[in-house]
Amino acid sequence: MKYVLVIVIALLLATLSLLPAAAAPKSATAAEVKVPHLTAKEVFDYRQPVIFQDDFNSRQFGNWRFSENDNYEIPRENPERIKIVDAPGLGTGRHAVRFAVRRAPNSFRSEIALPHEPGFQERWYGERIFVPQDWIFDPNRGVDIVMQWHAIPGNWQATYPNLEISIGKTNWFVRQSYGSAQTKPTRTQKILDDPVQPSSWVSWVIHAKWSAGADGLLQIWKDGKLVVDRKGTNVYSTIGVEYTPYLKTGIYHPEWNLKTPEKQKAFDNENPIAINKVIYATDIKIGNERAKFEDVAPKP
Repeated sequence: MKYVLVIVIALLLATLSLLPAAAAPKSATAAEVKVPHLTAKEVFDYRQPVIFQDDFNSRQFGNWRFSENDNYEIPRENPERIKIVDAPGLGTGRHAVRFAVRRAPNSFRSEIALPHEPGFQERWYGERIFVPQDWIFDPNRGVDIVMQWHAIPGNWQATYPNLEISIGKTNWFVRQSYGSAQTKPTRTQKILDDPVQPSSWVSWVIHAKWSAGADGLLQIWKDGKLVVDRKGTNVYSTIGVEYTPYLKTGIYHPEWNLKTPEKQKAFDNENPIAINKVIYATDIKIGNERAKFEDVAPKP
């Protein structure tokens, strides 16, 4: 009986030695957190004319995705770059996203983005943008993109945004890129007459019927004034996929993206004027083809 008991204990110890050791508790690192790749059907509510809206009063980012510099797979926001704060000048209880990019080698982007939709859809967009009082206009170093509707690369072809709204020198710029991405896309630029006014909110409404044909439409209102009204092609027609460009907002300063020797040299030789760029955004809405101007326009 004693020998049987010894054998049983030996077998039990051998079995326990084969079990995996208990891992010490640890917090998940950024690399271990999976980024949710939600589709448009999971993010947008197609039952109403306004299919998406966010005023950030929940103080949560929900289904937004984050991008910083060349990294588009950030699992959570970096509060030094992207943070929900009290909205400057909008009163108690109002919130906005603060985007910041500090001048450093290859420090050039802080943005949030929504998923694309399959097919070329007609959409309405509304957003409120705030440029702070200490914004420094830099006439020699390109533009700062604050809203863009981006094409998904197709056929291994990188693409410029189909549409962007940016700050260049002291004015607002509206730039488009469309047509053939494989050869040379058509690129246009319009400088709006009214200069950027720091320390004030600007209300934007964009109506786009995204199309590779003549039935395309782009209308843009700034503070209720129609500043762009253009018909015709407004997406890429040669990348092999049809989709509605996805919305990104924040700050993207291309001149600090040092991907070419020329940009690296210019960065190294520059006596910088602006070393920190900050903007705020809130009251973002997206409407479908049944929406109207007043459905997405930020309230006065």
